Amino acid sequence: MNREMRRMAEREERRKKQQGERRRSPLPGSPGGDGSITGRWARLVQFLREVRVELSRVNWPNRRQMVAFTTVTVITTGVLTGYVFLVDLALSRSVLAGIRALTG
Repeated sequence: MNREMRRMAEREERRKKQQGERRRSPLPGSPGGDGSITGRWARLVQFLREVRVELSRVNWPNRRQMVAFTTVTVITTGVLTGYVFLVDLALSRSVLAGIRALTG
């Protein structure tokens, strides 16, 4: 666990202590769950906010890195495609030659 994650966990623990241990609300459809649309909408909005925060923390590659990654990917794909083509061609010709030799 790195320092940043440890700090986040400590902050979360402090927040829980300050708010008191809140019970989790039951899931919709389970006994005691209201399943209201408002509750679902609020959870969806909260989820999307958390997604936005997480995406802002991502270290996105710059244009130069993306061009380099794309170039490597295209070249590797081309080389592997050529290799598979040549192996397939060699095997198919050898199998056909073997069949012709057996059948005369």
